[in-house]
Amino acid sequence: MREKWKTISSLLENEFDLIVQASYEGWGAGYDPKFLPLVEMWARGELDEVPPNVKRPVGVVFGIPDLVRKSEDYIINAIRHEISYLLSTELSLWRLGQREFFRFGYQPTAFLVLYSVLESVKTDERILKEHPESIHVLRRRYQEILSELKGFYPYHEFALGFLRLWLSKHEEIDQSVRKQVISLEDFLKEYITVNGVQAYSMLMEIAFGKYRVLIEESAELNYIDMLIDEAQGKKKEGHKGRIMTDILKKLPEEDQKVISTYQSAGDMPQDLKKNILKKLRSLPDWMRDYIKQMSYISLLEKDLEFLGHFLPKTLQTEVEHRGFVSFILKGWEDSSSEGPGFSQKDTQESEKDKKYKKEYGLNQEEFKKYQSLMRSIAPFVESMKRKFSALIPQTEEGWYWGYLHGRRIDYKKMHVEIPTGRGRIYQRRIIPEKKQLAFKLLLDISSSMRKEDKIESAIRSLLLFSETLHDMNMPFSITAFSDRVLSIKSFEEDYKTARAKIVELKNMLGGGTNIEKALLVSSEDLEIFCKKHRMKGVMIVFSDGEPTKGLKGDALKDLIRQLKSRFPLIGVGAGELRNFVEEYFEKTGIRVKDVSMLPSAFLFVMENQFRRLLSAS
Repeated sequence: MREKWKTISSLLENEFDLIVQASYEGWGAGYDPKFLPLVEMWARGELDEVPPNVKRPVGVVFGIPDLVRKSEDYIINAIRHEISYLLSTELSLWRLGQREFFRFGYQPTAFLVLYSVLESVKTDERILKEHPESIHVLRRRYQEILSELKGFYPYHEFALGFLRLWLSKHEEIDQSVRKQVISLEDFLKEYITVNGVQAYSMLMEIAFGKYRVLIEESAELNYIDMLIDEAQGKKKEGHKGRIMTDILKKLPEEDQKVISTYQSAGDMPQDLKKNILKKLRSLPDWMRDYIKQMSYISLLEKDLEFLGHFLPKTLQTEVEHRGFVSFILKGWEDSSSEGPGFSQKDTQESEKDKKYKKEYGLNQEEFKKYQSLMRSIAPFVESMKRKFSALIPQTEEGWYWGYLHGRRIDYKKMHVEIPTGRGRIYQRRIIPEKKQLAFKLLLDISSSMRKEDKIESAIRSLLLFSETLHDMNMPFSITAFSDRVLSIKSFEEDYKTARAKIVELKNMLGGGTNIEKALLVSSEDLEIFCKKHRMKGVMIVFSDGEPTKGLKGDALKDLIRQLKSRFPLIGVGAGELRNFVEEYFEKTGIRVKDVSMLPSAFLFVMENQFRRLLSAS
């Protein structure tokens, strides 16, 4: 039996050029630990695109218990489907679609219901081009899934309609959605031939209009189903049960009795459904809002039950607080074929890595890189801390005298203050106001940063900036940008967790330069934080080149001038080649010819801002 799994693994390893292992513990996939932070940002939708080698997992683990009683042909194609699905999955699009649906007011998982089925079909269409003999096994696999899916809503049936369309089972498409699905047959044929971004655009432009109508119809059916459950005494759980009882009692008694005779809203006559929905719409606003919230949760649970059959098994998933489904990605590590080759960061790390993570927020390998970078800037960090601490001395909390009224008398001053008639004999407890600035740093990581070793000097400057502010307990945030914008450290995030991202910034280089997008996103973030904490903010932009996307020329200058009227905005540029920082940032642009002088430039900017803070005080 063991040889059988080894043979299957070897066959698929040669086909896909990645490690394939059998396991009794379940399915999974592992990525190169070096690129894992980048893959995670891509999966969360913080990055639109990453290099192909970053997306590609090192290895895949398949679950033996799911396959042990299947034929060899079935096993090979089931694993082949999972690997092919994983390799073609654009994780950022899964996240983007959920966000779009959430903005429309629908539960985000409703997007995944349709998208996961279409992507699954697309995967098997790709397999059949290379392995046409697999058609019978793949069809049988889907027939098994369809036999397990019963009692779902119209938008679920709409998604399954495309699967039945692909299987040439037109007659099995649910009657409630058959017309809509058949009208989109050409859409399906084109969808399975185009790339991920084009397919996503087609879904949102062509299929979404008909799909959203079915989502709304399903929500109304769900309202009635919840009333049926309540009328039949099902699902009474705490607060939810009490509210549903109140809502049901708002309906006439004859309607309550009729509702209890049906098993689901789908069994009801259309006239009765319309009548009940009409009466629900006449309920008080707070009751209508409550039933919407409970329906949201109910449909979310239904979606998760459905998605268990169509999401890639190789990607572990979790549901966030708003109902978003996200993928949990793991790093690959060498292991025996008897166990999974991927590891969770918390459970499979060595004791040394755990110790390093606890103290520095980095594993042992990352810490070596970090230490190497810090050697060149450690003296500057200590010097800057001493300099800035002297600039902003902290007054100690205590009691201070010289007040005409208060709760505490300064007896030592009575012999002076009473005879002179001034009467300043009272003391007050003073809590000093902490003088702080919130710094926002924008770092250009476009392709041009590869020239003249700019990125190495930029990372050292970034560490100098971060270590100093961290030790001084000053709030700061770091954003990297090219033609996209991604967060390296938010204001609220612990600096320890951001160190690994800073150390690996060199691996994120690529793309054009969109200063406009970076400025707009970051200025909003800075202003919200400063307003909340009642402090002043400063933004520093490090970029080395002309924008290739977004605003340029006078339009970009005007935007920078507008932002300067709201907070200090400084541009720092480096390199012998032409640099546009001085042109766009005008008087607040700093040009550094030698990239080795970048740390000094950052020190100058920070010192200048601290002095301004003191003079304003």
